[in-house]
Amino acid sequence: MISRTTTLLRCQPLASGSRSATAVSRRCKSTHRTIQVQLTQDIEGLGQIGSVQSVNPGRMRNDLFPKGLAKYVVKGTPLTMPLPRASATSNASTSSGTLEIDYGKIRSQIASLPTVAIPRRAVRGTSIFGSVTSTDLVQAFQVAHGLNLVAPHATVTISGGKVKRLGDYTANVMMKDGKDVDIKFKVVAQE
Repeated sequence: MISRTTTLLRCQPLASGSRSATAVSRRCKSTHRTIQVQLTQDIEGLGQIGSVQSVNPGRMRNDLFPKGLAKYVVKGTPLTMPLPRASATSNASTSSGTLEIDYGKIRSQIASLPTVAIPRRAVRGTSIFGSVTSTDLVQAFQVAHGLNLVAPHATVTISGGKVKRLGDYTANVMMKDGKDVDIKFKVVAQE
């Protein structure tokens, strides 16, 4: 969800015989784009876990999403909490004050998930425009299942690094405890 707000910058008053008022007003306006994101961790100066905040698209793309600090809010999709934090609260060991995550239970939940379809524009038969990378796969699982497969809890790898054709594929998810699980996905032609 992208919104635009218009703000007026400091503008000098028109001097007689100078530019027209239309040219100055166009020059003095700027648009500011923001997107809605849901925080997956507490971020000082931005908000608490689970809250929906407006941020610049560049900050989300370059900082928050790669670090697993926030996820995109997709219109029409219910808001969910990240999997590791939600699982950890039910299996927490409070004796040391740190959360213990049951990665075995998370692995079994991941293995039982249905195949996720990732739509891509088909070009010349089974070839696709662009490619499907592990980042695309993480986003697809996040949207489809509310599953947050990001570091440091999980690392997703696709054999060959990326997929460039339509079809069924398997990716590997290496959990923080050193054990892995395979997930199935398919790349389908976009309608």
